[in-house]
Amino acid sequence: MAQYHNIKFMKEVEGLSERQIAKKLGISRNTVSKYSKQNDAPSTVFRQKVYGTKDYSDETKRVLNIIDQWLEDDLNRWGKQHHTAARIYHRLVNEYSFKGSESNIRKIVAKRKKKLQEVFIPLDFQLGHQFQFDWGEADIILQGRTQRVFLFCIQLSASRLRFVRAYIHEKQEAFLDGFVHAFEFFGGVPTEGLFDNLKTAVVKILQGRDRLEQETFVALQAHYLFKAEFCNVRSGNEKGRVEGTVGYIRRNAFVPYPEVQSMDELNDYLREWCLQEAELKNVPYKKETVAQMWEKEKEHLHSLPDNQFEACKLISCQVNKTSLITIETNQYSVPCGYVGQAVWAKIFVDRVIVVAQNQVIAEHSRSYERNQMITVLDHYLEVLFKKPRAIRDAQAFQSSDIPDVFRRFHRKMREQEGAIGDRKFIRLLLLHREIGMEKLTQALQEAEKSQVFRYDMVHEVIQRLTNTNFKINQLPKGKTPTNLLDYKIQKSNVAQYGQLTGGQRE
Repeated sequence: MAQYHNIKFMKEVEGLSERQIAKKLGISRNTVSKYSKQNDAPSTVFRQKVYGTKDYSDETKRVLNIIDQWLEDDLNRWGKQHHTAARIYHRLVNEYSFKGSESNIRKIVAKRKKKLQEVFIPLDFQLGHQFQFDWGEADIILQGRTQRVFLFCIQLSASRLRFVRAYIHEKQEAFLDGFVHAFEFFGGVPTEGLFDNLKTAVVKILQGRDRLEQETFVALQAHYLFKAEFCNVRSGNEKGRVEGTVGYIRRNAFVPYPEVQSMDELNDYLREWCLQEAELKNVPYKKETVAQMWEKEKEHLHSLPDNQFEACKLISCQVNKTSLITIETNQYSVPCGYVGQAVWAKIFVDRVIVVAQNQVIAEHSRSYERNQMITVLDHYLEVLFKKPRAIRDAQAFQSSDIPDVFRRFHRKMREQEGAIGDRKFIRLLLLHREIGMEKLTQALQEAEKSQVFRYDMVHEVIQRLTNTNFKINQLPKGKTPTNLLDYKIQKSNVAQYGQLTGGQRE
């Protein structure tokens, strides 16, 4: 442009010849001649108009329609398997004997792709109408070791409020549990949710946007009264709000890696992070912060139901001979009276609840290790009463949940009374059903201090601790071994101990 201006000025104003102008500017006379005759300044638009009209060669024209067809076909395919310019060139050479250059094909493909780009419409969502959901992944330091976790990410489309919760898997129970916590965090439920076609929600993709949904996911929608909408296949851009949220959370909340001792600690941190972000970030194209818009959006959300949704997977199990049910690769105990029966197991993220005849018969913390046996001693007490010798090696009795004083007390009773000591100790264990494990542990500790390892001594301590005339429940005669029917325990007389020591009882 500057050169054009100088040539025009010297020619029209100073009256110099083309030879003089070329010598003075140090350029070709042809250039001076071209610009002297040109009436329009060589602006960017003008240059594109002039130099962009170059026609393609016959060889290139021959394959233009082929290139266009391949690029259009790519629009309906997975984005990670689209044609590259290099792949198009090699296909043209191999399949259509193309003789042109690869650089020319690259320019053509770049130009053609711009024309085929999808057009997006700016959206402004109504308050309380929609949320968007997606899973993400991130690494953390859990108890000193690197652990990959899965992020339940959900965002209110109007206020842009984010909620994220971490799990160690993406199974259905984690999927359901995430919504229970998310809706409580939001303070209500939007009308509609936008989802990918994930297996925890969709059984089968039907025509158009219709889906055959998972029964438990439909139950979740019925409980919280929202409707699920699903993106077209391989069209994650339709829920662009939360797609961007996943990456933002990973880059900001998980850099550097959070160092935690438990998943609960991590989720407490993530909850606070979401609240802080809401206070700091503004809603795009609005003057309010996310937190301020959230306060407005709460008024448009449906109220939460009175009861929480049971975020669990329900499966049927058969109780085996050792009074265990198998869930995934792990085994969990149930009361021995249910051996051989079919029961239902409710599998939550953090626990397993076993139900029979509409009653909860067992509850365990869920194990995520493999091939583990999780037992509760109380489930085996009735059968141990019949087989008292088994208490010595019972897996449930060796559990870390049983205080060490129980094992020490049992060893002393067995040393003093042999097999009868085993039976009496099991009778002691049955007392926890009446007074609780804490009181029974305290009673055993006090009896151990006095170095008296007898049933009646523990019974006296329990009466003193509970300040009640404690009654021992007896087994029905039908369940009591024959050799124990005539076995009686005389209640101890504390005054007799005083006489033996020469003391007086007031």
